[in-house]
Amino acid sequence: MAILEINGKDYEAKCTFKFERLAEKKYVEKDKNENEVSGFMSVYMNLLQYSNKHLLAFWDCALEYLAKSDKPKIEDIEEALMKRIEEDDDTEKLFKEAFNAVDQSGFFKKQAKNFWKDFELMKDLGKTEEEKAENLKVYNSLKEARNELTE
Repeated sequence: MAILEINGKDYEAKCTFKFERLAEKKYVEKDKNENEVSGFMSVYMNLLQYSNKHLLAFWDCALEYLAKSDKPKIEDIEEALMKRIEEDDDTEKLFKEAFNAVDQSGFFKKQAKNFWKDFELMKDLGKTEEEKAENLKVYNSLKEARNELTE
């Protein structure tokens, strides 16, 4: 369970429609081929790559279920994350909590499962041997990251 203490109060991360709506509003990105990547997928994929910016994005989205007056400001979330990083002297636990909250949530479970199913196909794709080798390298890297985050 992903819980973050912000301004002396514990907040639980929740994956809901509001999470997805905010992710689509604020965190849609473009991939290297200029294709649009959904906000959810952007957050999910970048948690796999230990992106601190996307750890903040995760918490921004995961607290969107709160009433506007109760939701901490982004600066307060950032400060709380820094406090945890200083206490833990690492970001690994924060990333594990965030990734598992998304990966194991009932709300995103099917999307995550479909991603990994489609991702399995990637390891064998490529027009040239060089492309195939690069795709296999990316595949192995992300699989390893997922294993680290789910252990």
